[in-house]
Amino acid sequence: MKALIVSDNHGDQKILKDIQDQFAKQVDVLIHCGDSELPNDSTEMTHFQAVKGNNDWGLNYPPQLTLTVKDTKFLVVHSDRDRVNYSLTPLMLKAQSLGVQVVCYGHTHQLAVSMDAGTLFINPGSISLPRGEYSRIGGHICNCRDYKEAICC
Repeated sequence: MKALIVSDNHGDQKILKDIQDQFAKQVDVLIHCGDSELPNDSTEMTHFQAVKGNNDWGLNYPPQLTLTVKDTKFLVVHSDRDRVNYSLTPLMLKAQSLGVQVVCYGHTHQLAVSMDAGTLFINPGSISLPRGEYSRIGGHICNCRDYKEAICC
């Protein structure tokens, strides 16, 4: 199973189009962790499983999404309401209650990948406005081949 996970493009339509043109046919699912600032029926967002971010005002996305792709159960959230700047514990508890293997989240604009209590947590950072230790390498795309192994570039 291959999942392409992005977040926080903040209205940058070109980067989403480029990602879809290059990778859409190589993955099983495209996931967007919020703050697209684009309508869900826009060309750039129609193929993404997406959630609402704190900057997606008036847009019709769910606040969280669970989906199963080839026997791997995902939770997708933006995480602005889950206090991820302080701890992953609220997300870990939510993941456990929902029985998911992979949690995809955004909001911080910082690349992060960790495994905790058998759950893989992936924050692809911001593809348009990256922050943090890895911001110098630019926007990030995480390609999750197996929920026990995450490859990020």
